[in-house]
Parts: sequence; C-alpha cells; structure tokens
Amino acid sequence: MDFPAQFLPAWWFLLSNLAYCVLLVLAVRAAPLERLRDNGFSHLFFAAVVGVLVVWSIRAGVGNTLHFHLLAVTVLSLMFGWGLAFLAVSLVLLGVTLNGAASMEAFGLNALLMGGVPILITQVLLRFARRRLPHNFFVFIYVNGFLAAGLSLVAVGVLGAGLLWLGGHSPAWLVRQYLMYMLLLFFSEAFLNGMITTMLAALRPKWICSFDDETYIDGK
Repeated sequence: MDFPAQFLPAWWFLLSNLAYCVLLVLAVRAAPLERLRDNGFSHLFFAAVVGVLVVWSIRAGVGNTLHFHLLAVTVLSLMFGWGLAFLAVSLVLLGVTLNGAASMEAFGLNALLMGGVPILITQVLLRFARRRLPHNFFVFIYVNGFLAAGLSLVAVGVLGAGLLWLGGHSPAWLVRQYLMYMLLLFFSEAFLNGMITTMLAALRPKWICSFDDETYIDGK
C-alpha cells in the first residue's frame, strides 16, 4: 500500500523522509555498486527494476485512501542483496511517483514501508534458514521465496493500517475495507515471488546472489 500525503500529519512524512535518507546512505555503502559496471549485471538489475515497476503499476484502490498492489521486493532482495534491493525499490517508487500514482511528500514513508520492511523480513528469514534449517532447494524456495514474500506483504499491510489508525481512521473501517484482504494478498504475493524465485534458481541460479548450487542442490 502507499500513502496519499493528505491523510497523515506532515511531520510523519518529514521524519520518514529523514529516516529514508539515512537508510539510503547505508544501502549505498553496503551495495556492491561496482557490479553495475558489468553490462550483463546492470541489464539484469534495471530489467528487474522495470519488472517491479510494472507490478506496482497494477493496483486497486479503496477510495482515495488505500491502494493495493503486489510488491515483488522479496525476489529483489534474494537476487541482489539488501543494499541493491533498496536502491531498486527507490528507483521503482521514483518511477511510480513521477507517473503520478504516489505522493512525493510520502516518498520516504512509502519506501520504508514497501521496501525496507519486506527486505528486512526476507533477510532475517534467509539468515534463519541458513543457520537453523536444512540446506535444501525446497527449503530455500518455500521459506525464502514463498513464506518471506507472503509475510512481508502482510507486515506491510498491518503496519500501514496501524499508521492510518494512529492518523485517525477507525479500526472497524480498516478491518472491513483493508485487513480482510490480507489473506488473499498473502497467497498472491507468495505465489508471485515464489514462482519467480523457483524459475531463476532452476534456470539462472547465478542471477540470485543468495542462492548457491553447491549448498542447496549438489549432493542432495
């Protein structure tokens, strides 16, 4: 979901924009930017940005307040790592905003919510799976692809609804008009990211920086 600027206090957007700038600096420092000098990798990166931009452009709305769309951020995080994934989300959101589908004032909040939260959940589950679960192809796909994506979207939805509640919207309205769709969106988001992750891991494993043939496939 993304936030129209008129529905939340202006100081929320100011603080979130500051927090976004801090996280963006950290992402730039953490991202292997030198890889973008390679034509093959840069083509892959920007193609992924365009693909996610298309996904974010397909949306449904509840009046002028809430807009539903899938995220596809989990697969970005698995493919490029958290730093480049956050940069990719920033580019996607910039494209959506310049197209008039999102508010520039809410850029930081939208980036933190729809980019930072899914990337955090994906990276936490990835580290958990590596340390606690068997190194198996299907564990990677179902936990790091399907489950991480579904949980990410639900987390974004619940946090977004919580912010709107703090901003004055009634809980009953949020449950009726928004939260009741979370289960449906959970499966849609999980299927989209899981399907893409499966195809890439099977056909182009080198395109996923978090996936390793020797760890998840060889000898299994």
